[in-house]
Amino acid sequence: MKLLQRVFIIFIGITFPLTGFALINSTNNSDNYQPVTSWSGEDFSRFVDFKISEKDTLLKVASDTLATDSIKKEDKPFFEASIEYNSDDTIVFSLTGQKVFLTKNSFVKYGEIELRAYYIELDLDKKEAFAYGIKDSTGTFIDTPEFKDGAEEFTCKELKYNFDTGKGLVNEIITEQEGGYVHSEITKRIDDKTFYLKNGKYTTCDDPHPHFYVKMTKAKMIKDDKIVSGPLYLVLEDVPMPIGLPFALFPFSSSYSSGIIMPSYGEEQRRGFNLRGGGYYWAMNEYMDLAVTGDIFANGSWGGYVESKYKTRYRYSGNLATEYHSNKYGDEGLSDYSESTDFAIRWTHTQDSKANPYRTFSASVNFSTSNNDRNNSTSIQKITNNQKQSSISYSKKWADSPFSLNGSLRHSQNSRDTTISLTLPSMSLNMTQIYPFRAKGKSTNLRWYDKVGVSYSSKLENKINTKESELMSSSLATDWDNGYQHSIPISTNFKLTKDLTLSPTLNYQGVLYSKSISKSWDTEMNDGDGGVHIDTIQGFKYAHNYSTSASLSLSPKIYGMYTFKESSKLAAIRHVMTPSISVSYTPEIGIPRSKYYKTYRNETTDKDVEYSMFEGGVYGTPTGAKESGSVSFGLDNNVEAKMRTANDSTGTEEFKKVKIIESLKFSTSYNMFADSLNWSTIRMSGRTKLFNKKLGLNVGSTVDPYKLNANNIKINKFGPRLTNASIDLDFGLSAKDVKGDDKDDKNEKSKEPWRDTRYINFDIPWSFAIDYGWTYSKPSNKKSTVRQNMGVTGNVSLTPKWKMSFSTGYDFTEKEITSSQFTITRDLHCWQMSFNAIPFGTYQSYNFRINVQSSILQDLKYEKKQAWQDVSF
Repeated sequence: MKLLQRVFIIFIGITFPLTGFALINSTNNSDNYQPVTSWSGEDFSRFVDFKISEKDTLLKVASDTLATDSIKKEDKPFFEASIEYNSDDTIVFSLTGQKVFLTKNSFVKYGEIELRAYYIELDLDKKEAFAYGIKDSTGTFIDTPEFKDGAEEFTCKELKYNFDTGKGLVNEIITEQEGGYVHSEITKRIDDKTFYLKNGKYTTCDDPHPHFYVKMTKAKMIKDDKIVSGPLYLVLEDVPMPIGLPFALFPFSSSYSSGIIMPSYGEEQRRGFNLRGGGYYWAMNEYMDLAVTGDIFANGSWGGYVESKYKTRYRYSGNLATEYHSNKYGDEGLSDYSESTDFAIRWTHTQDSKANPYRTFSASVNFSTSNNDRNNSTSIQKITNNQKQSSISYSKKWADSPFSLNGSLRHSQNSRDTTISLTLPSMSLNMTQIYPFRAKGKSTNLRWYDKVGVSYSSKLENKINTKESELMSSSLATDWDNGYQHSIPISTNFKLTKDLTLSPTLNYQGVLYSKSISKSWDTEMNDGDGGVHIDTIQGFKYAHNYSTSASLSLSPKIYGMYTFKESSKLAAIRHVMTPSISVSYTPEIGIPRSKYYKTYRNETTDKDVEYSMFEGGVYGTPTGAKESGSVSFGLDNNVEAKMRTANDSTGTEEFKKVKIIESLKFSTSYNMFADSLNWSTIRMSGRTKLFNKKLGLNVGSTVDPYKLNANNIKINKFGPRLTNASIDLDFGLSAKDVKGDDKDDKNEKSKEPWRDTRYINFDIPWSFAIDYGWTYSKPSNKKSTVRQNMGVTGNVSLTPKWKMSFSTGYDFTEKEITSSQFTITRDLHCWQMSFNAIPFGTYQSYNFRINVQSSILQDLKYEKKQAWQDVSF
């Protein structure tokens, strides 16, 4: 039979050499067979007859000497590279037109060019390819042409391409350009970079049928560069909008590019109509940029912003932003007219961990005038934040050395009372503990001298606490406090028994100040009633002292267990007590006290008053140790329950531990050498988590054991007083907690909890949290102070696209609702909708916004907002 087939095919090939077609059915029952053929243009010109492979499915053209003689060797071949092709159904050759027809999952590769489609027609004479897809039973096109040329890739409905010139004609193409998508009804490909479009669409929606697009009648696209369009207009959900332009330019760039920043329009009650955020963005280079923007208001107010971002890979990155505002309120000439000047500086700098293992530098600066956020910000978080801190720090370590150097500049301010604290600078040089008498590498069989450790620490600070308005007029000599301190502690320890440890220490401390004080009684002060006159003496003075002490500590553990019957689900309760007691003694040793402490005569009371010549110093006055000793007591408690897990399906855990009290601590101390008031306050603190860790409880209190007299001064009489107490509760719950989370459930429905009909009332993801705080304070005989507040936060996902969150609270002392807000968001695929509102209070506001999610078309949005500064609503 095979012999007859071959004879028949050869007969047709000889009889009709110019007009016949060779049909090859590539369908084969063998799973391992994949029909693939390749040829080059030069080889094809030498083949004239056919040979059939053993499987009768592969056609290969044999050599012909006549055809070879008719071609000159210097002639350029049809194709400069071989062509590979295959298909799942049929491959048909046209001997006259030198065409190849491929059907069903067709594939052609020529060099870096790849083409896939349902149907591909190759014209070897014109060096062209024609491809298209097919409709399925629903009328949807499938197996549409997929074209790839190096990094260029696109899909289309129909394609015609010339391998020689690189030009092509494409129907209904979709290409991606730097996060955007270009659709075109008819596209003419000039080369791998240039395309002409007719009836095109530009969008950031990745859906084949985009939810919005910019309709371009005619356009030219330069790949990875730009699109230049003629008349165009906006289309939303296939509805043309009355928004159009005669021409437009869409730039594409994976790198920074400079350009104008368009302002936003608004209106305020106090400052009038305004344009905000307009300016210019300058892409300086690939490591740094600069944005300069400004605000302008109808009443003459204005503001300016300068922001720069920088980043060097594997070294550092940061952001520097400054702003300045000149505000005018009310009408000039009237009583309610006022002016204010505000500014702010924000700087963050982060060093990459790979940059240097021994040297680091970081910065986090947030400095502004007290009213800057309240006058110029629309963020409720910034407005209600009264505390700001800044820090710039540098540290250096030396390899194979115990020494390290640290330097920092610190700032903190309270916007409510305009107080500000600056530390410029703070520097320290430290040496970690070393053991000078221990042999290198020795860690066992240590003698007493092997445990002697020596360390060193030093610190220098220059700081001021003042009001914001007084900062710039302050004097470094008189208003700033500065000093230098260093200390050398020497310590060791001896293990007398398992739980008993003896720890002797010797410490040397020295301080250096740039000024000191002298006090005297001035009889002419206070209209002749007299008072203390303080003289500040400029000049460096050094003071030092030393002290020694020893302590003995004992900290055993005591266990208690109570077991229940085997029929009880509660198997046992365990109580662990950790009592601690330590005794410390300091002998009277050191520099005489009279060297740094002086006295003056108070003529009103006729008594001598002692004072330190370094009173108010940054590090205090180093004093010689008076003989002292104290005993400290402490008790920590932990209570746990052991529950039987009868419902454990795995059988691997018979018992489950449940913490009833995580920690309950009591502590106090007794001064053995004090002549009165020997006992310190008794402090209590406790914490635990209940109901499967859903409810957190923290408690604390302070009890003073001594009474107060009529002048609120402690006297040496016992009369315990509760001076402080606090209770903090926090409770959180979510839909996951209510339903439970069975990790072993591999049912696909467990991934979609709303499909489980067993939980009718909790079929959507949600969560909420409540926190409650109660504090009590009565440090004196005056009336006690009690404060209570509660906060509630929560969020709910009504659907996978709809989300809502809220936060609110109540101050029981002030009897008012604290700052509250709620937010609703809706994911609209390529768009996003959000609504945020603060419905009542001082800072009531709202913001409704619908915008394209992609940053490429960030200005394509609708926004309606009203901040607390705006016209009342």
